[in-house]
Amino acid sequence: MMVRVPKRFFLIVVLVLGVLSGCAACGPNPSNIPNVGLSIGNYTTIAVTLVVNGKVIETVPAGGYEDPIKGELPVLPWHVETRSPSGRVLSSMTVDSAVGGAVRADLSCGRLDVWSETPILGPPGGPGQPGDCA
Repeated sequence: MMVRVPKRFFLIVVLVLGVLSGCAACGPNPSNIPNVGLSIGNYTTIAVTLVVNGKVIETVPAGGYEDPIKGELPVLPWHVETRSPSGRVLSSMTVDSAVGGAVRADLSCGRLDVWSETPILGPPGGPGQPGDCA
């Protein structure tokens, strides 16, 4: 005796299996991690360019402070750099999750703080090295 399965039942099973297998793509990946904020305290005497994933986001003037920055950020992960007017990298960090990160550079022209989520606390650092702001 052979049991006959209706076509409708077969189509429903295929559809359900397709939906369930598609949910494997719903797990954590960089495109569905919520973006976090990025902030900068440029306590130097020079303008600093903020670069994320190789793209210039904005230039922060000497003494500038933004929490969070106004520029549009890409989806995580981020490779964040600050650069002097000559293009020299002053600081860099990677932010790959909503936990955030932070970097501080104590330079001869002042202090530079960049953070995501939690600001940097602590005492003033050293005076930096001559020419490190060039």
